[in-house]
Amino acid sequence: MESHSKTFLNTLFLMTGLIGLAPIPALAVSATPTVIAAPRPTPVGQRELNEQLWLACLSGNLGMLRQLVDQGANPKIATRNGETALHAAAARGHVQIVQYLIQLGVSVNARTTNGWTPLHHAARFGHVSVANILLRKGANPWIATYDAKKSAIQMALDRHDLRMARVLGWR
Repeated sequence: MESHSKTFLNTLFLMTGLIGLAPIPALAVSATPTVIAAPRPTPVGQRELNEQLWLACLSGNLGMLRQLVDQGANPKIATRNGETALHAAAARGHVQIVQYLIQLGVSVNARTTNGWTPLHHAARFGHVSVANILLRKGANPWIATYDAKKSAIQMALDRHDLRMARVLGWR
């Protein structure tokens, strides 16, 4: 049996050279299995963690978001214009991401430099389920943006989305 193993390994050694792979001398010498430790993950900086958190929120990847938060990503971080990951998730209708970010303490009434809240984004894009969650957690549908002076209700009405407007409190 040992000679068969050595023959197989010698053949493998020769073939790697023939197909352009670097030969693996350790395989040709011994049939004893060698345990190779898995490479350690390289440390990731805070900025990269936060960028990956944003990507997870934008794509709706809750599993990745949880891992990133466990690794130290900051779910409350905002862009230069004040947009949080909750704004991004609300704009895309990612219900589970919205729920998780709220659970982590991201403000439902966080405002961008233009005064937009996550609820404005949900209303603008017609995400009723997200709007319901935000409202149950204390989002204010009457906050007006700084730029257009519009509330989330007005944004829904501009889109002729009466269902959303009613969810937001319009009668």
